[in-house]
Amino acid sequence: MTDLPRQEIEGKLNAHREILVSLLAAVMMGPDTVAGIVQNLEQDVFPTDGAEDPGLTPSAGYASGAEKSDEIRAILAAARERATAIKRLRGENAGGSSS
Repeated sequence: MTDLPRQEIEGKLNAHREILVSLLAAVMMGPDTVAGIVQNLEQDVFPTDGAEDPGLTPSAGYASGAEKSDEIRAILAAARERATAIKRLRGENAGGSSS
């Protein structure tokens, strides 16, 4: 495993923490709130101040926030791929394949 810069590790950890907290809060609130999690997380990947370009030398705070956003994007993409694969498998199994 390659050594990651501390800033990148912090960003990834913050992303995982954000997703875990969002999932647990939605589960605690009830099934109706689970659907809004993805939308809330997608909103989290945009810069909060609306700045698209942080400049040539972003501050450590902005950079770790960017790492968090990158990690949330990667997790959401992987989750979408898995959901698509599961739906496809369920569709194939429901389509009459017998064992």
